[in-house]
Amino acid sequence: MKIAFTVYPVAFQSPGGGEILLLKTKEYLEKEGVKVKLFDTWHDKLRDFDILHTFGSVKDSLRLMESARQAGIKNVLSTVCWYSWKSAWGTYPDFKTRALSLTRHAAKCWLPFLPSERKRMMQISDLLLPNSESESSQLKSFFNAPQDKIRIIPNAVDASFAEVSPDLFISRFGFRDFILIVGRIEPRKNQLNVIKALKGMPKPVIIIGDCVPGYEAYEAECRREADANTHFLGGLPHGSELLRSAYAACDTFVLATWLETPGLAALEAGLAGAKVVITEEGATKEYFQDYVHYVPPGSVSIIRSQVLRALSCVKTPALSVHIRERYLWPVAAKKNIEAYEQVLRK
Repeated sequence: MKIAFTVYPVAFQSPGGGEILLLKTKEYLEKEGVKVKLFDTWHDKLRDFDILHTFGSVKDSLRLMESARQAGIKNVLSTVCWYSWKSAWGTYPDFKTRALSLTRHAAKCWLPFLPSERKRMMQISDLLLPNSESESSQLKSFFNAPQDKIRIIPNAVDASFAEVSPDLFISRFGFRDFILIVGRIEPRKNQLNVIKALKGMPKPVIIIGDCVPGYEAYEAECRREADANTHFLGGLPHGSELLRSAYAACDTFVLATWLETPGLAALEAGLAGAKVVITEEGATKEYFQDYVHYVPPGSVSIIRSQVLRALSCVKTPALSVHIRERYLWPVAAKKNIEAYEQVLRK
């Protein structure tokens, strides 16, 4: 089988979890012998592939999906989406954009029969690949997606995150047993509330991540709010030895975002042995169960209390074992292959 991977045009201008999902899926499918090509609109022809696999329910991908359908090529969509009132409000900093987001969410909740480009993407897909039961439920509720067109493929992590030493990060930056935050700096990641919550903590706060273009004012506000014990290190390449070492060197990892599906960085940190404090929004509870501390992203006081609670706990291997047994990339790759075979049998 020959698979073409595609994503909306500006995705890799500020890559995050969705882009890592695409690249890691490609890497591990190829290890299983599947031919995967990052679709090049300048040179590639859809007719040369069996399946067009689109990552993310961003409407900019619709036109290529339509072309694949017209060419008789199967469409598979990794939906990577989550909708809630809280995320609709908290993801955007200004009132006008928040109001538009809330209006769109209300339409999904109360008028799921209305047409939209995102709904069209799901209609023309031969198979939808959410990464959780809760995301699957949203596809059925908000987009009238039929159950027989849905197959859950879990997010995953490299086993190498469990095998790294903290020494590299400690020797480079001089920090150990700290509170770690990893992610692009933007309102959806909620660094501002976390920074407010972690003022005066008994351990250093380390922030790893670059600012998303367009949110420079948000980053500046985060830096103004931070105390002297908070350190911005900028971005580190995903999978780099230094990033893996940071997970191993930290005491507690915090991901108090407005939504997660469910958060690759938290899976990586948990596999590396860190204690985890994570948002209650999105699919996090399906993945992390009772192994982590949950927080509402809008409550500075609860974020603070849960981080302090995590710091008071002793590290155990339980979360790492839980992730290693369920959420490694080879498992996800095999499930992707099963999904492709299902589509091609139709």
